[in-house]
Amino acid sequence: MMKRMSNVLIALCAIVMSGCLTNQTQVNTGGGNPAQTQTSSVNTDVSVSLNFRGWYPWGGIQATPNGNTVTFNGKVGSAGYVNENLDKNLKNKTISLKIRNAAASNFSEDRMMKITVNKNDRSVQPHGVEIIQSEYIPSEYELLEFVLPPDFDGKMGFVFYQADLKSLQITMTYK
Repeated sequence: MMKRMSNVLIALCAIVMSGCLTNQTQVNTGGGNPAQTQTSSVNTDVSVSLNFRGWYPWGGIQATPNGNTVTFNGKVGSAGYVNENLDKNLKNKTISLKIRNAAASNFSEDRMMKITVNKNDRSVQPHGVEIIQSEYIPSEYELLEFVLPPDFDGKMGFVFYQADLKSLQITMTYK
């Protein structure tokens, strides 16, 4: 009997310790009965799709949205894709852009695009990116991450300058 109780005690300690080490939350559903306690994992690092609904092209660029992915085509002097009505609660959120097929396009002076936010079209510098001419992201980047500013007013856009875009794809998520 004593050996069985010590095994149960060891098992309970292991369960409690694993809950502390794996960022789990235990919820007692009532009655004080341990059998009524449920454990759920909490993951605070989950990316959520940010759809291109409500975005519009300008400057002659062709944009084909599909959920949280958009495909760009066209030979443009200055053009872009913008949304002026994004949720303002996205401020301080990390935006991730996964870029595919950039090598098929031609960019003047290797300037793939710049990212702008707010009504004043302030340029954003993604983490770890050496930008060109204080604004433009070089074409070799396949993943960009940046934090929307605390004063984010709902406007975000991508600007292309002297580019021949050939099925350039951008997939957008946030966390």
